[in-house]
Amino acid sequence: MADKDTNDDQAKKLIEALAPKIAEAIMPQITEAVEGQIKGIKDKNDELLGKLAEAKQSDAFAGLNKLLEAADSQQKARLNKDGVFQADVAGQPVRITKSDARNVTAYRKAKALAAERGVALEVIADSA
Repeated sequence: MADKDTNDDQAKKLIEALAPKIAEAIMPQITEAVEGQIKGIKDKNDELLGKLAEAKQSDAFAGLNKLLEAADSQQKARLNKDGVFQADVAGQPVRITKSDARNVTAYRKAKALAAERGVALEVIADSA
């Protein structure tokens, strides 16, 4: 029995002596594995944040496009069939596009409307 106690004591001493050495030997491997996992998580996080930023930017452009479409439709709604802009506010000039002003009938109607309202007639560029 004495041999068994001696062996157990020697095994405990051996384990106590080797434990720090084993920990010291495997610590770089554990550190490398953890850093690899953290790098993978960081890369995935950056990828997802990039996609989120792109989605938000696309949403912003979509909102801007809707706003531009609404402004365009309002401008077209203000045009009567002869291409004359109807003034929304009293005192605003009546406007007609350059290409529509070449149509004699449309120009005369725009001029008459401007005279009726007592405002100026403006010929504007076709892109306006």
